[in-house]
Formats: sequence, C-alpha cells, structure tokens
Amino acid sequence: MSVELPDFVALRARFESEAFSNGARAELRRLPDMESVALCPALYRLFPGQKPDDRHLRLAFLLPCCKHDAKAKSLGTQLAKAKVSEARVLQVARAHSPLDLIQLRRLLTHAEPAVNWAEFGKTLWYWGDRARRQLVEDYYLAQFPLAKGAQQ
Repeated sequence: MSVELPDFVALRARFESEAFSNGARAELRRLPDMESVALCPALYRLFPGQKPDDRHLRLAFLLPCCKHDAKAKSLGTQLAKAKVSEARVLQVARAHSPLDLIQLRRLLTHAEPAVNWAEFGKTLWYWGDRARRQLVEDYYLAQFPLAKGAQQ
C-alpha cells in the first residue's frame, strides 16, 4: 500500500494563508516537543479530514521554522553557509527520536533558512537514518568542495 505524498509547497502556502489563523500558526510555533503536536488543534486544521500519523506530526512541528524558496540549496548546505557549528549538525544526526527533531527545530530557528519545501517536505516525510546522513553529507560537501575526479 503506497501513500500519496502531500503537496508540501501547498501545505506551506496553507500555513501562511489568511485561512490559517495567526492563533493556529502561533500554536504550532510554540509547541515544546513532538508529543504535544498530536494534542494541538492547529494540526487538525493543517490536515483537515485526515488522521495524522508521525509523518504529519513531523511536518507540523517543523513547518513554522522555514520559509519556502523553490531555488533554495539543501538544508545542510545552508547550515554550513550560516556557520552553524559541526557539533550542532552532528548532534541532530546522532540523536534518537524525538530528540533529533527537537535539535533540528532549534537549528532551524537559529539559522532561519528558506528551504525548497518540495524537497525538505520529502526529507521530513521519510525522516530517518538516511535523511540524517544526507544532512551531514550536504553540510560537509558545502564546506569542502568535491575534489576533481572524485565521485559524488
């Protein structure tokens, strides 16, 4: 059974629209941890008529932290350019759920990146070891460009 991916860019646009109240946006911004997302009325306004699972909770938890830019570089690249410390990026990559997402949210709040929600949404939807590894790889590749002749 395959689940169709949400339109992450449309989701971000709904979050920013006038139809989604300032109060609902504030509810999502103020969430202290992942456990509290499921009890937040704004989650159900964000995904009307759906029964949210962990993937929806991740999206709602991190949606307020990043604006959308279709031409944005990867999050790891942006964190490197923003001079975010290596230790903080590795802390996200090494942490176990739900601490990894709390650490990621803190990084996003600090760096204030604009991400391509079509890509970043997929990363969150499939969040796990591979996504964390990609974040670290993008971070280091942005700092140390690929050597000539090296494979990507």
